[in-house]
Amino acid sequence: MQITLYHIYVEHVEKEKSGFRFNVSKEELDRTFSTPFMEGKPFWFNGRLLNPIKVTKVVIFWSHETADKLKLPNQESFVTSKDKKIQIESILKSKVKGAYLCTEEFLRTVEKPIETEQPANSTLRNSRSRVFVVSGTDNSMSQALIAALTKLLPVPLVLNEEPSQGKKILECYAEYADVKFAVVLLSPDDCVYPKDDKTTKSKLKPRQDIIFLLGFLLGKLGRERVIVLFRETPNFEIPNDFEGTKFCAFDDRGSWKHALLRELTSNGLVVDGEKILK
Repeated sequence: MQITLYHIYVEHVEKEKSGFRFNVSKEELDRTFSTPFMEGKPFWFNGRLLNPIKVTKVVIFWSHETADKLKLPNQESFVTSKDKKIQIESILKSKVKGAYLCTEEFLRTVEKPIETEQPANSTLRNSRSRVFVVSGTDNSMSQALIAALTKLLPVPLVLNEEPSQGKKILECYAEYADVKFAVVLLSPDDCVYPKDDKTTKSKLKPRQDIIFLLGFLLGKLGRERVIVLFRETPNFEIPNDFEGTKFCAFDDRGSWKHALLRELTSNGLVVDGEKILK
């Protein structure tokens, strides 16, 4: 059985008090940090007694490996890196393989309620309860996502499971003008390689039509209304030219649900976020 280790980043108004705390258990995290922090009580962090009022940011993530085994995108050790900004940005953008965000699991935020007064016209109501789901060939990803979404969204999903159906979204987009959010699933569907070196330089990539649909939806909906979930697989190359787009690893503990819930909530789509986490 794999052990889950948690890592905490605290940003304090006094910079010298900011930093990481690595490799703690869930019990220790709850007892020494999240419980006192959420209750507004002082807590000990790396030998200092901190006042939660002076904390400006908290990031919590987990891994199966100890923190010293985690690598930044440039292959520098995560633990020994001196640039906290790069460390945190890499975590928030899911660019550290084997590390998964779980801040909301321990520091619950207040969700925005959906407005109750809506016009008789169903356009506004549907815009708050329908999403595009675009996926490749990984059925387990799409099924898990749909199962999570159907706990929250009463209106049927506009679903694109097969890449060949991508044309349908382009041709019929006007019919789906009430849809205001999209989830794009990237999985290692294609193996690509230089024509002169098939064996040593091959890479796994998402299908190109899925990448095209991602770009299309970003253009139509905007970056704040699209989230990309990707399957973390060795030698799987996800696109890095969609600056500002929200990417999150599709991990086996369901931490991706917190990221999805955060984005749905910020766009006014969630009534009871607890349902998706059960």
